Amino acid sequence: MIGAALSLTACGKDSKAEGGKGLEKGQVVATVDGQDITIHELNAELMGVALPTGERRKAIEQAALQQIINRRILANIAREQGIDKTPMYILQERRADEALLVQLLQRDLASKVPVPSRTEAERYMQENPKLFADRKIFAIDQIQFEQPEDLSRLRAYEPLKTMDQVEQRLVEDGIKYRRAPAELDSVGANPALLAQIEKLPEGEIFLIPTGRAVLANRITGTRTVPFGGEDAIQFATRQIQTNRLADSATKQYDAKLKTAREGVKYQDGYAPPAPPAAAKAAPAPAATPKS
Repeated sequence: MIGAALSLTACGKDSKAEGGKGLEKGQVVATVDGQDITIHELNAELMGVALPTGERRKAIEQAALQQIINRRILANIAREQGIDKTPMYILQERRADEALLVQLLQRDLASKVPVPSRTEAERYMQENPKLFADRKIFAIDQIQFEQPEDLSRLRAYEPLKTMDQVEQRLVEDGIKYRRAPAELDSVGANPALLAQIEKLPEGEIFLIPTGRAVLANRITGTRTVPFGGEDAIQFATRQIQTNRLADSATKQYDAKLKTAREGVKYQDGYAPPAPPAAAKAAPAPAATPKS
C-alpha cells in the first residue's frame, strides 16, 4: 500500500494544516491525525484542472482529496522519523519555497497585464508577416547525436559539406546517431535561429546543441503556409501578453535585480565570468575629397 500511496504524492514539500498564519479558515473536508484539510486546500490541489460538472466533477474532487490525504499521512511518517530535521530536507524546503515564491510573483505580475483585444491581435499579425501571412515551413535532413562532453570536438564537423560526410564522421568517432527527415515551423521557432537560417548559403549544414543532444541540419526545401484563423488570433494574443509581461517585469524588477546582484559577494572561484570587454569603436573613415 505504501508504494501505491507514494506514487500518488505530488513533488515538493508537504503543505501544513490550514488555519496557520496567513490562511483563512474554510469548510473542513477531512481530518488526518487531528489536522484539518479544508476546501481551500482541495481547491488549490485542483488549480489549473479543467473540471467537468456533476458526478464526474465530484469523482475528480474525491480523487484529489485522497491524494492530499496520502501525502499528509506519508509526510507525518517522515516527520516521526526525523527526516524534516535532516540537512537535505532543509535545503530542499528552502529551494521549494523560493521556487514557489517566484512562481507566485510571476502569476501576480501576469494577472496585472491587460488581455489584448482582437483588434490588437490582428494588428500584431499584420506587423509580423513572417509569422502569419508569410509563415515558412522548412523541410530538413536531420541527424541527432549525443553531445560530446568536450564541445571543442564539434569543431571537427564545421568544415563538412554534406550530411553524408557528417554521418561518416559519426561512424568513425563511434558516436550513436539517428538520421531522419524533420520540419521547422517558423511559428513558435526561436527568432534568432530563424534569422541565422535565412542568412545561410543554400545547402549549408548547421549544428544546434539542444540539451544533451546535437542536431545537424540541412534545409532541403521551404514552403509558405499562411497562418490565419482563430488559432492565429490566439497565438498573436499570447505573444502580445508575453511581450507585455516581459516589459512589465523589466520595469518593475530590473533595477532591483541589478542592485541586489551588485551586492553579492563571491568566494574565490565562484564568481561568474566577466563579460567580454566592449570593442572599441572603429575610427570614422576619412572624408573623400571632392574632385
